Amino acid sequence: MAAPRVFISSTYYDLKHVRNDIGDFIRSLGYTPVMHDRGGVAYTQTDTIENSCYSELTTCDIVICIIGNHFGTQASTGDFSITMEELRTAIKNKKKIYIFIAKDVYIENRTYMQNKDSGTFRPAYADNIKIHQFIEELRLAIKNNPIESFETTTDIINSLKSQFAGLFQNFLARDASLTEAKTAYDLQETTEQFKDLLSSFHKETERMFQFLDGTFFTTNNTIYYIRSLLGMKSSTFIVLDQSGLEEFLQVVGFSDDIAAPDESYWRYTRVHDGMKETITLDLDLFDDNYKLLRLPMSRVKTLIQWETEDASSVQDDELPF
Repeated sequence: MAAPRVFISSTYYDLKHVRNDIGDFIRSLGYTPVMHDRGGVAYTQTDTIENSCYSELTTCDIVICIIGNHFGTQASTGDFSITMEELRTAIKNKKKIYIFIAKDVYIENRTYMQNKDSGTFRPAYADNIKIHQFIEELRLAIKNNPIESFETTTDIINSLKSQFAGLFQNFLARDASLTEAKTAYDLQETTEQFKDLLSSFHKETERMFQFLDGTFFTTNNTIYYIRSLLGMKSSTFIVLDQSGLEEFLQVVGFSDDIAAPDESYWRYTRVHDGMKETITLDLDLFDDNYKLLRLPMSRVKTLIQWETEDASSVQDDELPF
């Protein structure tokens, strides 16, 4: 049985965990998520990877676009990014589109709209003013597709739950109209089939929603505190476990300190703006499976140590590269 194919479009590195969570959600519904980083795009030797993504998008039924703080990679044609060109392709091909914009960028766009002609506007959250120019273009071009803001992956998933439920209800309403010409016997048989279908759908979605509701999708105090230490309060990222946190720290320049004397914590260091910065994470931040625990902020601050020193005073063999 054919399943709906859902193309997930966004910048990659800053929204990797959000993409993964949305992909898992789509898959749990029995749909097929199409993501270039999970092998969902068929590449050819005769075309670029970028154009292959555009071509694959045209074969999908639904497009979910997530716009964050970062512009991403510029497209080979035009002034916008690949993610933006993917969304343009979806609009051109009249796909069912759901657009989610990071809340700080979504709010800042209102300021941009009021000051865009002044020539002095400088975005504080978006790293490129072209993001706001593109959002302006979307508002003019898209009339019947929702554009929503989000703070966490939970916001996106809850919205998609409602939107997909609405699509299914509309399908049932249209399909039910076809039964008007049936005999009473045929109509009763069709009704029973729909009841079975609805019952099966309800049980499966309830099971999936219970799983999602018990999963860590909201901002954790540990993540919030680390964002504060790194001066990244306006950035959005989702981390579920130790491996995800380590991957994020590596992206922002930290490396694992192999000189840690025991296994009661993880320590990471980097040299940034002339300072050696060290962050130490106690194992009590995680459960036995290394998933982040939900802890009060007062407890988090006792389990994370942050140290800085002048990098010029550090011995060469201590530098983390």
